[in-house]
Amino acid sequence: MTRAGRQLALKTISGQLVIVALLTLIVALSLSGKAAIACFVGGLAAVVPNTLFAVIAFLHAGARANQKVVKSFFVGEGVKLLLTAVLISALFLTTDLNPMWLLTGFVAAVLAQWIAPILFLKST
Repeated sequence: MTRAGRQLALKTISGQLVIVALLTLIVALSLSGKAAIACFVGGLAAVVPNTLFAVIAFLHAGARANQKVVKSFFVGEGVKLLLTAVLISALFLTTDLNPMWLLTGFVAAVLAQWIAPILFLKST
C-alpha cells in the first residue's frame, strides 16, 4: 500500500481516539466516572482491533506484492472481527460496567472510523 494509505489509516485511528476521549470527558463531567470508564473501554474495544487491522493490512506494498497486499487485508479484517467479538464479549461477561455506556463508546469509535476517511481523504 502507498504511503497515503498508511497516513489515512493513522489519521483514522487518531480520529477514533480523539472522539472516544472527547466523549469520555463529556460523560465524566456530566454523569460519573464509572460511566466514563465504560465509555472509554467500549471505545477501545473498537480502536484496538482497528489498529491491529491497519498494522496487518499495510505490511506489504507495491504492485509486485499484489497478492500479499490482498491477503494481508483479508487476514487483517478477520483478526479485527475476531478480536472485536472477543473484547466486547469479555467486557460484557467479566465487568460490571454499564452496557449502555460500553456500547456508546464502541459505537462512537466505529462511527468515527467510518467518517474519518471522508474527512481526511482530500488531505492525504
